[in-house]
Amino acid sequence: MSRPLQLPHPKTTRHLYRHLLRESSYLPPIARSFIDGRITSRFRSHACDDLATIGPRIRNAHHGLRYLRAANAGDMDRMRRVLFWTFGRLGRRRRQLLDDLIRLEHPNPPPNDRKADFLDTWDVNKVTAFVRSQAGASIANPARTPLTANQVDIESSLPTQTVWGRPLAGPLRRTKLRKAWRLVIDKVLPPLPWTEWTLLRDLANGTAPRKLWAVPKRRPVCRALADDELPAWNWQAYATQPVAAVDMQANRRNKLLSGIVDEHSPVDPPAIDCHRFTPRFWRRMYHSIYQMSAKMEPRHEGEGDGWNITWGAQPFEAPPAPAATLDFFKGARPDGTLLTNPAKPAREKEEKKKKELT
Repeated sequence: MSRPLQLPHPKTTRHLYRHLLRESSYLPPIARSFIDGRITSRFRSHACDDLATIGPRIRNAHHGLRYLRAANAGDMDRMRRVLFWTFGRLGRRRRQLLDDLIRLEHPNPPPNDRKADFLDTWDVNKVTAFVRSQAGASIANPARTPLTANQVDIESSLPTQTVWGRPLAGPLRRTKLRKAWRLVIDKVLPPLPWTEWTLLRDLANGTAPRKLWAVPKRRPVCRALADDELPAWNWQAYATQPVAAVDMQANRRNKLLSGIVDEHSPVDPPAIDCHRFTPRFWRRMYHSIYQMSAKMEPRHEGEGDGWNITWGAQPFEAPPAPAATLDFFKGARPDGTLLTNPAKPAREKEEKKKKELT
């Protein structure tokens, strides 16, 4: 967690570009390369656009700058979303992984009685196998809406008759099939490459090198050695507007986005929902992403056709029983059955000795 820099608001696109790259340098190293690539590609692809039509893109870039600043300053929800973009659970990277999942190497030509559509270029069998695996996986708080039971097997869930009881025509059935697949693919969490999935597993287990998850400390801003000038006070705004409207950017709810310090308070109050990023926090964050990620590999020879799909999950390890409760389990096997000659607990032995002495 680091407080946003008190830098002047970027006035030109070049300054905005530098501000974005500066904020990206304080992200986790595993996410920095992806965010840097997105920033540079977006600016370079629209470098020659007309200035009259570039206004919405500039506003989106300012929004992204505030978003990254809030994530670096301790906004847990925004930092989680940045990692979702990095590992393809949301955003453009997810669409790229979906293209790799649904792509059919040799598209089949459609029958002569209908026109070609997007399903003819999909590997429907592969996508169906992955959808069934995702529906059967125990995913806590997924990044997309969970799949329903009817979406696991789309072919059997399609109606066979119309509302008038007539057989469903071929074109109408194909239309319903395309609509059902659009709803399903919107909920799919595509598989990751093997190397990236293994790296995410190491980050979730805490075995990855520190240089992959440790966030660099924010460098201070250069200031003049002799700076005795007091900041200018805009008293006209306080005289003509409500105080809440003037200090809106400095209140606790907006401080993570604006980075403005409340100079009128004796103690600068902390922002709302501001978290401290610790190693434990990063492990839990990466584990939440790891359990909603999978790797998909074709089966080896002799195993039959299909794919081996593995979802990220850590085995449950029950904590050891404390010494105070061990006496309760004496005389029982691990499966719950009783022993023939169970050893008497220490308390019973002590009570028996006391009775014999008395």
